[in-house]
Amino acid sequence: MRVRTALTASAALAVLAVPSPAPAAPAGPRVDVSVAGREPSCGDRAAAVFPLRTRITGGPAAYEPGAAPRTWYVELTNTTRQPCRNIHPVIVLTDASGRLVPAGVRMGFSTAAGGDPRPVRVEHTDRREVVGVLDDDTDRAFAGFTVPPSGTVRVPVHLAFAAGAHPDEMTAAAAVVQRRGDDGDWVGTSAPYRFTLTGPRPSRTASPEELAGTGRRAAPLLLPLAAAAATCLALGAGAVVLARRRPRSRPR
Repeated sequence: MRVRTALTASAALAVLAVPSPAPAAPAGPRVDVSVAGREPSCGDRAAAVFPLRTRITGGPAAYEPGAAPRTWYVELTNTTRQPCRNIHPVIVLTDASGRLVPAGVRMGFSTAAGGDPRPVRVEHTDRREVVGVLDDDTDRAFAGFTVPPSGTVRVPVHLAFAAGAHPDEMTAAAAVVQRRGDDGDWVGTSAPYRFTLTGPRPSRTASPEELAGTGRRAAPLLLPLAAAAATCLALGAGAVVLARRRPRSRPR
């Protein structure tokens, strides 16, 4: 799977600093990734094997448009004996119909479990993918995630869809990116996480059988009430009769 690296400067920061062949001169302008203190680095740059393994865990099987965000995790595992720093995972969403647009996606992430969500800006690619980089442009102190040697970091991801999103079969993947000239190759990609974007939940109307059953259940409760009301009427009528029969006192 390939995608043009002109995703924004934030997307370019997801490029992992591992060796790649010398590229030919690009035909168009390139995004500058040399932001001081934020360049990704991981393990031995001369290593032939990609140093990070990526996995998605804990994702629900279905989402409802307009519902609250659901949380799942991107696990980053460092296979080297050196720390990996300034890592910005990339989330790639695809749908079966190709109708998904960035306006229909609500994505965020937290730097720790239970932490405040940070919004993720998502963009469209030329392959009808919706892509978001787990970065926070508003917090220059956040330079990405650090994965310790032979360790694993779990990144909480919060995902929701706008009320008008089209129901579809969806796939999510997480990756870090290796720069190759004017293009980016997805590397360290997770296994696909598949889920369903359902339609809006219809309002439910009780069937005639349910209404009839409600009436049948209510009938036994009405019988004691009717009997009590009849008793009260009888007592009231008796009191009126006694009052009429009481002899009046004669004046002296």
